[in-house]
Amino acid sequence: MCATKPDPGTVVDNLKVSSFGLSDRGKMREENEDMFYVDDSKRVYAVADGLGGLPCGALASKLAIKLLGKSIEKESNGKLNFEDLFNNINETVYIEGKKVSEEVGIGTTLTVIHLKHNYMDIGHIGDCTAYICRNKKWHKLTTDHTMEEEIRSRLAPDDDTEIPDYFSHTLTRCIGQQGEIETDVYKKDLKTGDRILICSDGISKILTEEELHDETLLADTPESLIRSLIDIANDRGGPDNSTGIAIFVS
Repeated sequence: MCATKPDPGTVVDNLKVSSFGLSDRGKMREENEDMFYVDDSKRVYAVADGLGGLPCGALASKLAIKLLGKSIEKESNGKLNFEDLFNNINETVYIEGKKVSEEVGIGTTLTVIHLKHNYMDIGHIGDCTAYICRNKKWHKLTTDHTMEEEIRSRLAPDDDTEIPDYFSHTLTRCIGQQGEIETDVYKKDLKTGDRILICSDGISKILTEEELHDETLLADTPESLIRSLIDIANDRGGPDNSTGIAIFVS
């Protein structure tokens, strides 16, 4: 199990932010292929989940997070261009993946949040998920790049077509593909009382959104929230690696 130390709080303009990140192997997997990144000084937070269906998922997620960290260290003006950043990471992961397996390569998801002033920027590829709890209401900030979501987006609201369960784990977009990739980029304002959660699917596909909402409301600290979510995932069999970062704005 890997965790960050609880952050006592960093000020984003007039907003104080506290955070905590933790990753756990779970009960079923031999290796933890998740990685996370917490930098309270630069106010950057990220989760990457290596693709288990490809070789060396841990290598892919570790490489993505390492490259993210290097890019942040080089950035002097505090601005991150997510399209360029994700494409640069993708190119390196693709090249390294060909060394591992010429036929299939390696791959990972990547979701990054950067707090700036009184808003946040989000860069996203894959099926790790970002949420925000504001005024006790729950909002999903990202869209899963899975076959399930792609099919649902084409269905009418009242269409009850049954979608195979494995489609929820079949990615349509990831880091490690050949050529340029399309990165989802979002911008969201920040307000006092916001609680932000980034997690891998080892949490988001084990707990319902209602449960995630309830746990987020009940938590006293970012650490207690993440530890609780991981404990619940493991109590339900821990079928996957589970990783989460919580950011509280006070």
